[in-house]
Amino acid sequence: MHDSDFATFEAALAGFDASAFDAATVAAAARAWAERAQNEHASVAAFDRFSLGLLAVGAPPELLEASHHAALDEIVHARLGFALASTYAGSSLGPGPLPITGALDAVASLSDLVRATITEGCVGETLAAIEVKAAIGTTTESAARLALTIIAEDEARHSELAWSFVRWAVEVAPDTRRLARATFDETLPHAAAAGSSGACHEQALSAFGFLSQADRLVERTRAVQAVLIPAARALLEA
Repeated sequence: MHDSDFATFEAALAGFDASAFDAATVAAAARAWAERAQNEHASVAAFDRFSLGLLAVGAPPELLEASHHAALDEIVHARLGFALASTYAGSSLGPGPLPITGALDAVASLSDLVRATITEGCVGETLAAIEVKAAIGTTTESAARLALTIIAEDEARHSELAWSFVRWAVEVAPDTRRLARATFDETLPHAAAAGSSGACHEQALSAFGFLSQADRLVERTRAVQAVLIPAARALLEA
């Protein structure tokens, strides 16, 4: 993120007028953004783990470079999220401790890394990017909208990184193609519903950058059919 983007974001935060919204909705938005920011904070570790996995399997340097950039992106996302949460809550909020026990379990081999990357990256990151882009269209609070615009652009790159790694893996180790196919077959049928079964955000939070549970399900279902299934097919048949 450029310094000018963060300056624009900070200016929008400074201009936030809580009286323009229902107090209970603002409080809910603070909690929701704090949770999102904590998840973004945890994603820093996820990309650091991915970088170690790339080193372990001898992946090309451009993938390693992209992974390190992605970790830095997630730090920015966490900063944006906690800044929003703090402004809405009227008090300073930040990340808590992050348990890392077993954090490296999914990078022991190329097969492990392919399986984890398909689930967390090709599917998870792609759906996250599409969700965030959809949420921008309903977000009226200006600082949240600016934050989502930055996050959406970065998440799209993170998604492409995951697909690029799996594409490289099945090219250099053709035996992993069967594993990749099995992982997609196992993950895709449940991907839409899996991401929509968590905490339900009330419709009023759409102004602050959160899709309702029903809207999330619609977006994710559409993305699985229109984006993920064709992309997986193209990768596996290449």
